[in-house]
Amino acid sequence: MCLAISHSVFKRVFGRKTDPPLDTIELNGTHYEEWKDIIYGSIGRLRELDFEKLHIKGCNGDRLTALKYDNGSDKTAVLYHGYRTHYLSNTAVAAGYFLDRGYNLILIISRGHEGSEGKYITFGALEHKDLLLWLEYFEKHLGIKKMVLYGISLGSNVVMRASEYIKPGIVKAIIADCGFINTKTIIHTQVVSRSKNAFQRIVFPVLAIPIVRGMRFFAKREGFDIFDGDTRVSVSRTKIPMFFIHGEKDDVVPIKETEENYRACASPKDIFISKKASHGGSFADGGDKLKDRLDAFLERFI
Repeated sequence: MCLAISHSVFKRVFGRKTDPPLDTIELNGTHYEEWKDIIYGSIGRLRELDFEKLHIKGCNGDRLTALKYDNGSDKTAVLYHGYRTHYLSNTAVAAGYFLDRGYNLILIISRGHEGSEGKYITFGALEHKDLLLWLEYFEKHLGIKKMVLYGISLGSNVVMRASEYIKPGIVKAIIADCGFINTKTIIHTQVVSRSKNAFQRIVFPVLAIPIVRGMRFFAKREGFDIFDGDTRVSVSRTKIPMFFIHGEKDDVVPIKETEENYRACASPKDIFISKKASHGGSFADGGDKLKDRLDAFLERFI
């Protein structure tokens, strides 16, 4: 019975799925409500761009897609979206920041999402290997010499996981926005967040232990390990400058996870905490304060 439950939960959590673009749904009543005009405008701006489709084979042979916009620059921003989000959604405000500063854009469509192959979303286990293949492609086939990586939520986990394998040179800086430490912590956080009282907060995590172990069993059968990897270890080994972003009111990924990553990071670093933003809203909420801090950081390395 427990194994059957684990399999059902595994498919529900890790199975491929892409939510609609944020500009096609009503944002009133969501945690994006206060910044909906900024979000709608940013996505609308991306929709007007003439993107070129790029393709590679991922680390397990799946055909993956990215979209490139040539802004006539020698600098390129590579953006990696979040869990089950459309590539035109939670990276859009950051994309606008880079467009305003003349960067070319590359929007990576993660495995398991609409536009790329992949039966499962692996929470960074395979995605960070895919990203390393993308970076190799960008350098060898597109001749890109200066890159900044930006990842939000799951995308943040991916860029941090990859950071320890990226040699200084073409990638000049990495921006990690509201990323989680590892799959175990984010599953535990979501279990606790669904608890309605103190009793449930104690009991639910205990009941989840055999289910999560069962999920790991099914993940390993599909070629990835949900217990593998920790961003604190990865950033402790990186030599790439890193800028961390998080919202103080984030109830999806606790702010302490970014604070732990920041403390562990071995490279030149900075951190920006958005006072009002919940999950994924820091770039919209941060406004000019965030942009000024990020400008100063990037100017040191590009």
